[in-house]
Amino acid sequence: MIEELEARYLVGVAGVSELWLIRHADAYRGLETLPDGRIDPPLSARGRDQAQRLAARLAAVPLHAIWSSDLRRARETAGAVAGGRALEVRTDPRLGEVRTYWDEGPDFPERPAPGTYPFPEPEAEVADRMRAAVADIVADLAGAGAAEPRAAVVTHNATIAIYLGSVLGLRWGQLRVMPLYTSVSVVAIKGEQTVVRSIADVTHLA
Repeated sequence: MIEELEARYLVGVAGVSELWLIRHADAYRGLETLPDGRIDPPLSARGRDQAQRLAARLAAVPLHAIWSSDLRRARETAGAVAGGRALEVRTDPRLGEVRTYWDEGPDFPERPAPGTYPFPEPEAEVADRMRAAVADIVADLAGAGAAEPRAAVVTHNATIAIYLGSVLGLRWGQLRVMPLYTSVSVVAIKGEQTVVRSIADVTHLA
């Protein structure tokens, strides 16, 4: 019975890939104003410290790939994780943040009612693009030749929350977690089976 239970949750199962989903470090502290439209700032001083704490935490963790969204704050965070490793940071725009009304500029006419889904990019589309990106990363890991292949994937707050919610069978607002800067959420994947192992851990910032 215990073996069946563990197999259901991919514990001790061969051929499982792990993805460590990481929210980028802070890029907003110190900005006096946020202009209308999409912005792509570098990490703040606080964010660089967070990224270094994250890198120190992951230094002993075997990684076989490092992926990032194409936004600067994610790429710089991934670069800190890659420091000292013989791995390049690979980017995928599907890992980008959910499109917000802020991105649309000040003249965008629609705003969500309080308590409703707050983004113009539909939840299902976010989950679909994340699932597609995750599937490609897992397929790429299969060529790493590792018994337990693992990738660090640096992405964004709402993107992580929506993807994890979709794995857990939850809709927006039901997963009452906001992944903080450099938080780590781990998913285990084999074939069509995906299991959430941890959500939004920030032990390295304590």
